[in-house]
Amino acid sequence: MKTAYIIDSSSSINETLRNRSDVYVQNLEVTWGDAAYTDTTDLSLMKEFYQRLESTEELPKTSQPRQGKLSESFEDIVQKGFDSVIIITLASAISGTYNTFRMISEHYQKSLDIRMIDSKGTSYVEERLLEYAIELNEAGFDLDTIEEKLIWFSEQAKIYVVIEDLNAIVKGGRLSSFGAFLGSTLKIRPILHFDDEGKVEVFEKVRTTKKVYQRYLTLVDEAVAKYPDGIDLALAHGDCEDSALEVKELILEKYPEMSFRVGYLTPVLGTHGGKNSLGIGILPKLPK
Repeated sequence: MKTAYIIDSSSSINETLRNRSDVYVQNLEVTWGDAAYTDTTDLSLMKEFYQRLESTEELPKTSQPRQGKLSESFEDIVQKGFDSVIIITLASAISGTYNTFRMISEHYQKSLDIRMIDSKGTSYVEERLLEYAIELNEAGFDLDTIEEKLIWFSEQAKIYVVIEDLNAIVKGGRLSSFGAFLGSTLKIRPILHFDDEGKVEVFEKVRTTKKVYQRYLTLVDEAVAKYPDGIDLALAHGDCEDSALEVKELILEKYPEMSFRVGYLTPVLGTHGGKNSLGIGILPKLPK
């Protein structure tokens, strides 16, 4: 079966995946005043975005991928003779992207076998889902099995993030104002996470950055014990690479063979996370 893949731009997928002819990236957008920007993984553009974010009080807004572009992708998929499509999106609990993709996909159900995967997260969780989907397909697994394994991963993968300024994520409706109140009045560093439904909630409250890093390490300890087939790790940051590398080195001291991917949160995610946000993704390997 010839399969295509659709994924949104918050996934931060690498250039190798992005350049595949069977992968269709749907770009979310950032609106800042009268200007609209396409979500990007271009390093210079991301740095420019975070510099502006730090220097202005006006917060940008985000929007879903354009429906017309998604329809064009489906038309191209049909014309190129694909039989099936695996669609991977950021958590449906924090974005309408999943529902938009589902709505458009309904027009193509007679032509394609379409499987929708809610990552219940974003960023490198989505990228890993795409990698697994391609690997499983190329290994000859049928779509039902691939879907089952991808759902397992989306339910097991975990994202934890510390945000320096909680006001942006509260204004964007991704966290209750009570969570921001706690962070600003008690001088604590709330660790947020995507819960089992993909909602962003306060996971734990610590008082210093050092304790945040130590808690990240204990979360890795717990995951290593839980998943006998191993885990990969991802560190995604809002223009604070030095902090991400510091966490990486802390973990490597204990787990020198650990596999990492480190990079920026795209502008769409940075709009809500803000500059200096730092997240860790715990990505279990599929059971053998």
